[in-house]
Amino acid sequence: MSSEPLLEVENLTIEYETRQGPLTAVSNADFTVGEGEYFGLVGESGCGKSTLAKSIIGGLDDNGKIASGKLKYRGEEIQDLSDAQLNEEIRWKEIAYIPQASMNSLDPLQRLSEQAIEIANVHTDLTDEEALTQFKEMFEVVGLPENRIRDYPHEFSGGMQQRAIIALALFLKPSIIIADEPTTALDVIMQDQIFKYLDEIRGATDTSMILITHDISLVFETCDELAVMHGGQIAETGRITDVYDNPKHPYSYLLQRAFPDIRYPDRELETIEGTPPQQFGDVDYCTFANRCPWAEEGCRDAAPELEVSDRSAENHRASCFRSKEIFEQQDPDESLAAIRGDQA
Repeated sequence: MSSEPLLEVENLTIEYETRQGPLTAVSNADFTVGEGEYFGLVGESGCGKSTLAKSIIGGLDDNGKIASGKLKYRGEEIQDLSDAQLNEEIRWKEIAYIPQASMNSLDPLQRLSEQAIEIANVHTDLTDEEALTQFKEMFEVVGLPENRIRDYPHEFSGGMQQRAIIALALFLKPSIIIADEPTTALDVIMQDQIFKYLDEIRGATDTSMILITHDISLVFETCDELAVMHGGQIAETGRITDVYDNPKHPYSYLLQRAFPDIRYPDRELETIEGTPPQQFGDVDYCTFANRCPWAEEGCRDAAPELEVSDRSAENHRASCFRSKEIFEQQDPDESLAAIRGDQA
């Protein structure tokens, strides 16, 4: 894996124009993705994950914009590129995107081969024959017979359609795939199969991936690093093992404890009451403060910086004023009620 970041997100703020004023969907987001790295972006619905992902490929809705910050791909800023420049330089051949409910993005009136050729014609100089050759190779990688590239989408099952979408995302050999909830519409068995294919893809190519999901356990199992989002802010980021073993932000701590853990069979699963807030204008407070069991008045007076919170892990950062005092010497088998009692 290269030491130089492939993608850098620097203090990125994204706004949507609404009748109530500028809605801040992402606030000062900051993380990097390395070459060949699987990076997880996790958080509940409405926290800004998909908005952040769309901004990377210039796919925001018409009322959305990058208000401040930078997006760098291989060291070059891309946040101000025009649609034509993104098509020519970035989309599909450098960064490919698998949207939510991606099976619905297949054109039902076109064969898969025709859709591949159309993508290649817009974004590359490949001939139709060269494009189909590469598409066949990707069909094999995702476990589909290459002789089915000329079929229509309705001739595939749901799981096969999802693999076909992944093949379309891969066939121009991008450096990064952004997969936004890629298995949401699939049953548990098919989800497992899809992620096995993604694992095989990792072994067969040098492609990096940004996996967007609300399922932190899936990220722990699949990725190298992750960023946990809440209310448009990056709550915590770091290596999977560091965040899993030693969470440093209340939200990622509670999110992790909302899933069963075979190591602590008697521990009660936690719930996080409330929903992510809507923010208008500058976000100058911690967006988790109104849901956090440990919040103090100061948490509502300023937005915490994303800072190194574990000296033994330089890339492990959290945005919490009280991180050190909350999470020192915690027993992972304790209930939340007991921990809150310790803090009282």
